[in-house]
Amino acid sequence: MSDVVRNVRSPGVIEQIEDALLEHLKESVSGKCKVEAFPNDPGQYDFSNLPAALLIHYSASRYADPSGPANAVQARGMQFSLVLLCRSLRGQGGAYRHLEDIRLAVQGKPFAGSGPARIVRDALEEEKGGVWRWQIVIALPLQAVPRQHPVTPLQTLMRPAIPVQP
Repeated sequence: MSDVVRNVRSPGVIEQIEDALLEHLKESVSGKCKVEAFPNDPGQYDFSNLPAALLIHYSASRYADPSGPANAVQARGMQFSLVLLCRSLRGQGGAYRHLEDIRLAVQGKPFAGSGPARIVRDALEEEKGGVWRWQIVIALPLQAVPRQHPVTPLQTLMRPAIPVQP
C-alpha cells in the first residue's frame, strides 16, 4: 500500500463568500440575534435560549451561457439562504425588525470578490411551536472561470472553406 499525499485546497468561493457574509452579519445585525453558519444537522439545532437566530447556507447557482463560442467564462449568480428564527413578529426582538436589519446589511454590498448582493425574496416558511421561520434569499453575481481556459484556434470557429470554381 502506498501513501497518498493530498494537498489541502484553500477554501473555494462558496466558503469564502459564506465566511464574509457571516462576519459582516455578525457585526451588522442586532445583538439579540445570534448569527451562525447553518448546522450540519438542522434538526438538532438548539434554539431554546435564544430570542432570534440567523443561519446561513449556500443554496444554488444559476449560470448564463458563455458570451461567444470561444469564451468558456460564464456569468454566475450564487444564491445564499439566510434563515431567520424568531419567537415574535413585532417589537425590539421581532422578525420584522430583524428582516429589515438583514436587508439593510446585505443589499448592494459585495462579498469576497462578488458583485453587489441583490435580495431575491424573503418569505415566511412556517410557524411551529411559537417559532417563526423566515427565509431571505440573496444573489451575488460573479464570473465562473474554468480551471483551464482552452485556447481555441480561430480556424475551428470558422466555417469550412468551400472551394471556388474558376
